[in-house]
Amino acid sequence: MEGTSIEVFVGTEKKPQTGPDLKVPAGTGTLRFAVSPQSLFARYKLQGLDENWVQRVDNMFLRVVFFNSHGDQIQTQSFPVSGRSSGWKYSLEDSLFTPRTETVAVPRGAVSISLNMSTAGPSSLVGVFAIKDVNVTSTTKQGAVSKVLMSDSFIPGTQKPPWNKSGTHPSMATRSRLGGEDGSSLVLVIVDDDISAHADWAARIRIPAGVDDGGTLKLSWKEAFSSGLGGNFTAIYERLPAGNYRFLVEDLSLTGEPLQSVTAVSLIVPRVYWKSFWFWGTTGLILSLISVLIGRYLVRRRIRRHLDQERMISEERRRIALDLHDDIGTRVSHISLVASHADNTIQDREASQAFEKISSMSRDLIGALSETVWMLNSNNEDLESLVDFLYRLVNELCRLKKIRCRVDAVFITENQPISYQFRHNVSLAVKESVNNVLKHSEATKLDMKIELERNVLLITITDNGIGISEETRSFGLGLENLNQRMKSIGGTCRFEHLEEGGLRILFAAPLEKKPKNRNR
Repeated sequence: MEGTSIEVFVGTEKKPQTGPDLKVPAGTGTLRFAVSPQSLFARYKLQGLDENWVQRVDNMFLRVVFFNSHGDQIQTQSFPVSGRSSGWKYSLEDSLFTPRTETVAVPRGAVSISLNMSTAGPSSLVGVFAIKDVNVTSTTKQGAVSKVLMSDSFIPGTQKPPWNKSGTHPSMATRSRLGGEDGSSLVLVIVDDDISAHADWAARIRIPAGVDDGGTLKLSWKEAFSSGLGGNFTAIYERLPAGNYRFLVEDLSLTGEPLQSVTAVSLIVPRVYWKSFWFWGTTGLILSLISVLIGRYLVRRRIRRHLDQERMISEERRRIALDLHDDIGTRVSHISLVASHADNTIQDREASQAFEKISSMSRDLIGALSETVWMLNSNNEDLESLVDFLYRLVNELCRLKKIRCRVDAVFITENQPISYQFRHNVSLAVKESVNNVLKHSEATKLDMKIELERNVLLITITDNGIGISEETRSFGLGLENLNQRMKSIGGTCRFEHLEEGGLRILFAAPLEKKPKNRNR
């Protein structure tokens, strides 16, 4: 006979997998191990899941059958045995017999019983079943003294054992006397090594009169057994967890003794992808990337909304500037022209001076209006426009006061954008400083220098006037206002007295990084 073979069926597949090392698909629901053992008897276990060996068992039994006076069976009661008895030692000679006692009610009309020891369970049932010291006593319903119907497997008063063989393979049933012939007990043995047949031992006993109406029978015997199912079999496992397994099949003798012959199949059940570490790692990475992309989208959308709002504000400022220039500027210019004409045509001195004053105020108003329009115009939000505006502003102020002026401005190599707040505060700070020089310093010369160092705009205004006192520096001439304007854009304002006379005002304003959005 060839060695034990193991075939593995995965799920509902009809084609088996064979070999010592197998890998099944992840998430497999059912695994079937079809085993053809080399021996008649075998046990198995799945290492990695089963802690103990699994042995297939079924029942052999000692049966009590009641008959009436016509020989008909009227009641049957079985006392099954399966697996191994507690004293089994792999051989009948070395095993300890286990005592057992049972009580059976006698049915009405029963006149005899048959004690039937049988291996007639499933066709594949095999093993060894032995009993000895069988005793049967009866008791009437009224509790009369028990009568012995069988003692030590014999009917009292007879020398011949009442046991007869039967079954489909009766030669498997034998008798022996363990320990020899010197008074040792009769042992009834069935060694069932045929998976397609069974054997029986049977003894017929008459029931005394008066016991059949509510009486009882007390049976006692000693038994030793080792039984199980032989032949080919299939072991089924459902939804195995991911891991490495070994399916082992060990051949056994008929008495259940291991034959040291083990056949093994190694099995790998991979983890389903959605339970694997790489899946959750990849999922986490993808979710993180999605979160980052969503976050970037939300930030960009907020920036876009801010830029759109800023663009709308810039466009509104530009519209207001154009309206001021086209409407109010034109009207003020017209007033200035009318006042000049009246000044030239009217001979009255006081009226002429009044019209001259109106004309001068109109020109000042036109200049202020031009500065306001420049401030509101979003097209001027770059450093080059600011430097050009400061150059024209200082030159014009000095020209009107007839003071010498020199402006050194940096050459702007790139059109760097600046905010409205930046150019508004810088231009007003420079204008206010120049006006203070022209009004209070008694200077005859003014120098202004504009530089750009490390993204910081530096403006220096120097005059040759009388300077300012400490009291005036702290509280007068709007100097505190200059400090506040520069602080509002993150800059500084310093004043220095010159030894040769005069004052130097130094402005430092860091340029902010502002994206250009005019063409959006």
